[in-house]
Amino acid sequence: MSDKKLIPISLATLEPSDALAWDLYLLPRDSNQYILYRASNYPITSSDLEKLVASGITRLYISREQRASYQQYLRDNADAWLNNSAVPLPERMETLNQVVTGSLSESFRKKEAVERVVGQSSTFGRQTAAFFAAEPILFEDLVRVLQHDYTTFAHSANVCFYSVLLAKHLGFSGDDLAQIATGALLHDLGKLEIDPRLLVKDNRLTEAETREMQKHPTLGFRRLCRQDDLTAAQLLMVYQHHERLDGGGYPVGLTNDEIHPWAKLCSVVDVFDALTSDRPYRTAIADDIALGIMHRDANTAFDSEMLTCWTRLISTSDAN
Repeated sequence: MSDKKLIPISLATLEPSDALAWDLYLLPRDSNQYILYRASNYPITSSDLEKLVASGITRLYISREQRASYQQYLRDNADAWLNNSAVPLPERMETLNQVVTGSLSESFRKKEAVERVVGQSSTFGRQTAAFFAAEPILFEDLVRVLQHDYTTFAHSANVCFYSVLLAKHLGFSGDDLAQIATGALLHDLGKLEIDPRLLVKDNRLTEAETREMQKHPTLGFRRLCRQDDLTAAQLLMVYQHHERLDGGGYPVGLTNDEIHPWAKLCSVVDVFDALTSDRPYRTAIADDIALGIMHRDANTAFDSEMLTCWTRLISTSDAN
């Protein structure tokens, strides 16, 4: 099969099974010819997987057409491969990002029912928080596996991972980490009700378009506020993540203590990811330049303690 029709999957994500749903292909060393390793619905055993590992193989390949099936398999078995210390940490991080962004992309594209999106986000939030709490994850490790094209689903995943990393280093509890992760995944849900042409416009928005875009926190809050499986703090992450300490934000113009701490945390990483991702009208800004811009707004837009902690996390990684 042509390599253009195949995508790599991590061997470490596979569990012994009586029947997998996809044909598995192998790329032997010193070869550019893919060969069929195991046909679909044929058992794969622990011994098979051990032999592949022993031979130095870390990836197999499946048809692009079977990506959705593999994504579902990853979701169903996420706890197993996330907690498998035999799998290198960067590989688990990369797979987690692929699962979250892939699932959000599908949900946002289909505009699925809010109950399903919330349930899915809660599951990913719990898994992400537990993973980050248990592992020594650094900013430099994380940033290597994230997408930086600023699509709504990629941005939401990035803000989730950044929020959990920052919250962990600020000393938030495990339960809080899971709730913060879920709130971050949902923080831009209101953009699904914004004209999609505004989200991909290749030059700056007009004043009228800006006012339209600034409705997304309110739109997201309205979609989520009747969900009894979300906390008030999570809803305020959605509603307040564009507020500023000096009252210059939106949608209300709240100041300092009127803004929930989780929304302040979300604001720091939301702006950082926006600055360091490619936008339709400009290329990504370097991390240090983005931080310089943000520090000019410390104590006016951003909580200074949170921004200082975030800066320290990035600077420590850069020094390694």
